[in-house]
Amino acid sequence: MLERTINKLGHRIGARGGRTRAAILDATRRLLERRHLGELRVADLAAEAGVSPSNFYTYFKTVEEPVLALCEAAAVDFQPLSRHLDGDWSAEQAFSAARAYVVDVLMIWRDHGPVLRIEHMLADKGEAGFVEARVRRLRRVHLSLERRIAVAHATGYHAPGLDPRLASYEVANLVESVAAGFELMRRGDTPSDAILDTTAHIVVKLVTGR
Repeated sequence: MLERTINKLGHRIGARGGRTRAAILDATRRLLERRHLGELRVADLAAEAGVSPSNFYTYFKTVEEPVLALCEAAAVDFQPLSRHLDGDWSAEQAFSAARAYVVDVLMIWRDHGPVLRIEHMLADKGEAGFVEARVRRLRRVHLSLERRIAVAHATGYHAPGLDPRLASYEVANLVESVAAGFELMRRGDTPSDAILDTTAHIVVKLVTGR
């Protein structure tokens, strides 16, 4: 979880303040697992955290601010994913690397799903803070995908009109979509391994052109 050193009053956050802020973030996460963002009020978050509304306002101005802070925590978990995209993608190694990437995205969505769904929804609506959060979270993945797609494009594996940058966005969005809808797909009696393998094969094809 990313820490803040200064509260909304301009005071340094000490150990006790850090615990209060963390309690508010944990309360926000719990409530988002049960209720929609639009249903939440500051009083709800404060009560769930066991603090007063005035204490809440010491650290956050709105309900959306702790959600943004939780988006930042999810972004930290996303940064190591580029290792799957920067390694060996020759022959069968490509499938193994792509599958490991897909699995890790699913695990992160398992841990941060309610927050990431809000990030997607509000970013799509043009909410600046959530747009920036989404860009920061996926920047390293996008760059790694773009570099690999550009190499395949330069060697003739992709059609001339394909844009590596746009393709990188679409590949990342595809995997996020699978992660968001994973449980729904499993309700149709589709084995988990079939979902993971199929997604990994699609990623390899879109990235390498092979």
